[in-house]
Amino acid sequence: MEKVSPVCSRCGDSGWELIRENGKEFVRRCVCAEEKRRRTLLEAAGIPALYRECSLENFEIWNPQDPTLRRAQRKVREFVDLWPEVDKGLLLMGPVGTGKTHLAAGALQSLILEKGVEGRFVDFTSLVLDIQMTFDQKGAQRELMRPLVEARLLVLDELGAGKVTPWIMDLLYYLVNARYVENRRTIITTNYSDFPSATVEKLEDRVSTRIRSRLYEMCDRIELRGEDFRKERRAK
Repeated sequence: MEKVSPVCSRCGDSGWELIRENGKEFVRRCVCAEEKRRRTLLEAAGIPALYRECSLENFEIWNPQDPTLRRAQRKVREFVDLWPEVDKGLLLMGPVGTGKTHLAAGALQSLILEKGVEGRFVDFTSLVLDIQMTFDQKGAQRELMRPLVEARLLVLDELGAGKVTPWIMDLLYYLVNARYVENRRTIITTNYSDFPSATVEKLEDRVSTRIRSRLYEMCDRIELRGEDFRKERRAK
């Protein structure tokens, strides 16, 4: 049988590196072990396949006339660079197709791969569906919410999408409030803003006043006001 050479020359794939200093020997975790841990964290984060290639570096400033795109990219990059010395999470607000989810997924991936942060990505509509499917299962909602509450960083995508029942709204409040009181960082994207219009509701109308109040304290608001990138790309 052919002998397979170890991938890591430092530890021989054991995960532990033998160090000799000042006539003494000791072992420490090998660099490759941390790299494996970060790859495992990335797989467990639940980032959808469509967004796994998103990064802050490949975020496209497709409309140079729109200053909100570059400003949003810069602020999210600052959030990643300053971690863990960040006081708040991020609330990315703006119309469909402005790149909010790209920036949120890119930030999560950067923090996992660059700093080993344990994080989770969840789409609001999928979360609501998962909750509804556990309606008649005692204690299932709390177990469903547990990894989202406890994640060091949570990306909650498309907050406010779809109308929800008061029961679902109470569970959403539980999630937001639990992260609020434990001072855990959250990145949220939403198509709704704080400014009323004749055709679009405010975020507060979609998620309730008490949840929006928590978000004011938990997150720094970043607004993107451009056109729909997907629509523009198809047109071209």
